[in-house]
Amino acid sequence: MKIGIIGFSRFGQLLAKILKPHAEVLVYNRSDKSNETKELGVTWAKLEQVCQCDWVIVSVAISATEDMIKQIAPLLKKGSLVMDVCSVKVFPSQWLEKYISKDNEIMATHPMFGPDSAANGLKDLQWVICPLRISPDKLAEVKKVLNGLEVKIIETTPQEHDKETAISLALVHFIGRGLEEFGIKPQRISTLGFERLLKVNETVTNDSFRLFLDMQKYNPYAKEARERFINSVQTVNKKVTESEKGGQ
Repeated sequence: MKIGIIGFSRFGQLLAKILKPHAEVLVYNRSDKSNETKELGVTWAKLEQVCQCDWVIVSVAISATEDMIKQIAPLLKKGSLVMDVCSVKVFPSQWLEKYISKDNEIMATHPMFGPDSAANGLKDLQWVICPLRISPDKLAEVKKVLNGLEVKIIETTPQEHDKETAISLALVHFIGRGLEEFGIKPQRISTLGFERLLKVNETVTNDSFRLFLDMQKYNPYAKEARERFINSVQTVNKKVTESEKGGQ
């Protein structure tokens, strides 16, 4: 089997590394990263070649995903499976259904980890899948590979994914970026809770700010979760202020 990966950022490189034991991996990136592919032992290829693979995985920025799906649609071989790995699912699912021919199978996916969280292995880390237009045999093929990676497969809808990750991902990144803006740093007198805040800040700021903005923009439920959190903090702050003034 041949797997094509479009996009070779930190996450694209992680994908290539973990999938190469299961297939021949071909990689395309707009800028030349052929040296990186040599280091990982995968094949640098033209976009047209990558699109002829059995599986084609789009691993570019969320804001660039629609254009990329549109670009590869006429280049795909009949019967291939096209997947994305965006951290939002409603919009990428719509793009896959809109642009990819019915001659191809499609599935939206979200590996719930990155290069940092996967540094010690993938065992029991989550990989969300949203089957869109895929045969039972092809779905079983995907699950076999994911089971080989020892990840925990969560099968759901794009809507349910985005509702949950609006809190478990987008809100966490919002809080982490707030901690960064606050200027949080390690200090001599500490607590376990404070160390956890430092870890949240460290984890989210290792990702690009573009990813952060895209998660907020393209998750249709993120704004409501973000505003609800801000209102909650303001409510708590009001209670503190009232207490300081001698109120209840």
